[in-house]
Amino acid sequence: MEILLVDDHRILLEGTKTIIESTSDKYRVKDIASSVEEALELLKQNDYDVLITDYEMPGMTGMELIQIAKTINPDLRTIVLSMHDEPAVVKELLKLGLNGFVLKSDSHQDIFEALKRVEEGKIYLSQSISQMLIHHTDKSNSSSLTPREQEIVKLIVKEYSTKQIAEILFISEKTVETHRKNILKKTETTNLVGLTKYAFKHGLA
Repeated sequence: MEILLVDDHRILLEGTKTIIESTSDKYRVKDIASSVEEALELLKQNDYDVLITDYEMPGMTGMELIQIAKTINPDLRTIVLSMHDEPAVVKELLKLGLNGFVLKSDSHQDIFEALKRVEEGKIYLSQSISQMLIHHTDKSNSSSLTPREQEIVKLIVKEYSTKQIAEILFISEKTVETHRKNILKKTETTNLVGLTKYAFKHGLA
């Protein structure tokens, strides 16, 4: 996967580039940019699989950069690597279709895990971000789901199959499928990615 790495701190850019390229031959930092303007020019001129960007930068936030980047390349996958850990920011980024969020204080392994999950078409939030969302989320927003449906959402997000969920909860596979349909309808989602975003937003993952 070819990566565009964006951060206004040059030392962090070089360090992150080294970390990424030392983890696996599959990941190559094709270009680095130390400003939003430079990043946008590179996005217009080149194709990338993944954009990894800081959140707070002079002139424009990472959120704004991601919005513009998505108009240039709708298939671009995005990861935020930042010190910024406000729940509202993370939730807003997830609404924009963010694929991963890792704090700069997290381990190097988290960057590798984020790339691996994003490559698989999944969402990755480092453990510290996940815990932060769980503690700060407004759980009242998930009240439309019954306790049983919330249980099933937690298992679906962990990628348990219908058969496994049925066995764990001692219900029939048909009942699980009915719950799945109701859950997708109530959460206004259509697939696992959408449901995962919902689960993280409402403290169910």
